[in-house]
Amino acid sequence: MSNYDKLIKKYAEIHGKHPKKILILSFIITIILGAGITLMKIEQMEGIGQLPSDREEMQVFLKMEDKFERYNSIIIVIKSDNVFSPDILKEAYLLNQKLINVHGIEASSFDLKLDEIYLPKENLIHRLEVSESLGYMLIRLNVTKGVDSVSIYDNIKDIISETPLTIHPGGSLTLNRELTNMVLPELSKISLVGSIGVLLCVILTFRSIRYGLIPLICVGLGIVWMMGISAFFGISLSSELVGVVSMMAGIGIDFAIQTINRYLLEKSPIISERIGNTLEGVIAPIIVSSIVAGFGFVAMLTGSLSLLDTLGKMLFIGVFSCMGVSLIFLPSLLIIQESIFQDTEKMIKKKMEVLYEKK
Repeated sequence: MSNYDKLIKKYAEIHGKHPKKILILSFIITIILGAGITLMKIEQMEGIGQLPSDREEMQVFLKMEDKFERYNSIIIVIKSDNVFSPDILKEAYLLNQKLINVHGIEASSFDLKLDEIYLPKENLIHRLEVSESLGYMLIRLNVTKGVDSVSIYDNIKDIISETPLTIHPGGSLTLNRELTNMVLPELSKISLVGSIGVLLCVILTFRSIRYGLIPLICVGLGIVWMMGISAFFGISLSSELVGVVSMMAGIGIDFAIQTINRYLLEKSPIISERIGNTLEGVIAPIIVSSIVAGFGFVAMLTGSLSLLDTLGKMLFIGVFSCMGVSLIFLPSLLIIQESIFQDTEKMIKKKMEVLYEKK
């Protein structure tokens, strides 16, 4: 027997002797990495942010942007039947006074004093940005670059929620913040739909609800590990990558299916022996598959687009996370669930025999 076979056999024996300890260790790892997910930043990557910064054209653009474009913008759209109404202009003035006092707001396009709201229409048109129908008025807020734009937008949203005016926020910062708020709900929805589809396929494959749920649990833990490790490495999730979880579910569940299928093919009545034979049969294929898939995703890092770089890193981490769950968590789970199932089956059988004897 080679050293490799001895190592696998020893590893399988550890699972057979200490399944509960390994399962507890797996849960501790999951809790730590799950807590790390809270550190993950969710960013909205603008189109220009996806381009490679080392290109000469991009370097020139960034220099010009740094020298001439000092501000981001938030647009406040005020809607009314007549925005030149003194009541509307008064409320707009009061609103503008609150907005320009928000930290990070450098200037506002609303250039009107309180005693000027009764000026003739001809004068107001040149002082304010309004639509031809006088149904809309714009207030442009200059936000200093480098400040916490999320905090600024949230403060502005609180202020405009208190005004009686009909207001719609807009601008690049507003768009980025609202898209960021959509990421987690979309992530949950995509994950739910993907999980249901995967669950149905696996249940039909194994013709068992119990063995259908186990791969789903494994891929769920694998995704938690992937997200936690990515967060600890400082990888940010953008709205463009919201589908990475669903992609990882489809890729990572293969390891759990291979392991469970091999386990069900083993006929030994001794659970520890069955799991030993299972691991001896699947460790090498799973490791090789992970390495091959990992190198495929690493190739994405050679691309210039930052989107591909982030996607490649997360999928690379995800593949090895699912491999780790399949080789660390899954064998012990199979042993424990089989023991529980057998004990429950025996208990039910004994109760049925007692009831039968009483009759």
